[in-house]
Amino acid sequence: MEKTLLYHYTSLSHLIEIFKVGKVLTSQTEKMLKVKKPGLWFSSNNKWEYSAFKRFNDGNKEFDLNTPEEFEKYIGCARLVTNLNSLFVTFAKYKHKSKVNPMLWEKMAEIGKSKGADPTEWYATFSPMSINNLDIDVYENGEWHCLKKGDGEFDSELFNRNLEKTFVFKKGKEMEEKMMSEVSKQKENIEQKAQEVVKDKVEEVVEDKVEEVVEEKVEEVVKEKVEDEKPKSKGIFSRVKSLFKSK
Repeated sequence: MEKTLLYHYTSLSHLIEIFKVGKVLTSQTEKMLKVKKPGLWFSSNNKWEYSAFKRFNDGNKEFDLNTPEEFEKYIGCARLVTNLNSLFVTFAKYKHKSKVNPMLWEKMAEIGKSKGADPTEWYATFSPMSINNLDIDVYENGEWHCLKKGDGEFDSELFNRNLEKTFVFKKGKEMEEKMMSEVSKQKENIEQKAQEVVKDKVEEVVEDKVEEVVEEKVEEVVKEKVEDEKPKSKGIFSRVKSLFKSK
């Protein structure tokens, strides 16, 4: 019997987070909505799952990313692949297994259908899945490419090539370069200011020293001048000679 494959569609940026934790987690949205048993969702659609759309803001406007091509351009496009087994339940059975509010369940189907999805293709499991037990595909130029090579290693060239062409990567790189440029300018300003402070301090010290030297020299010259102008005392023979001159 041929196996049925299931696909969890996501972005490359989110795939990086999955690599970090080592597993795919159940729905965070359902946790916030107080669903007792949040699901981890897969689809049997091997082309694309339209309910996997993402709300995106490019800095100018907010809009939905609805297609794999739009994912590829803005956030990168990937999917995790596994086989259908007894751990999965259909969307119909999920309603009872998860004990979800019936109105929320109906709303999920309504939103999915409005995007072009088919809820009969949806399958949920209620436990996280290890990334090691999943195959990974990356969407590039209209086709899905397996990220794992034959030897089990990841095709890093395929991953990096698609990540680096995304809007979020380019924007992040642009912001990083801008920040580094600002840091460099601030460093130059600080160094220039430091040089000015040192220069001012040196000039101040030199000026003070020159004033001290000049002041000492002036005092020395004045002292010598005073000494030269003092009247010298006459000896006894000079006084005697004066007496004879006066007679």
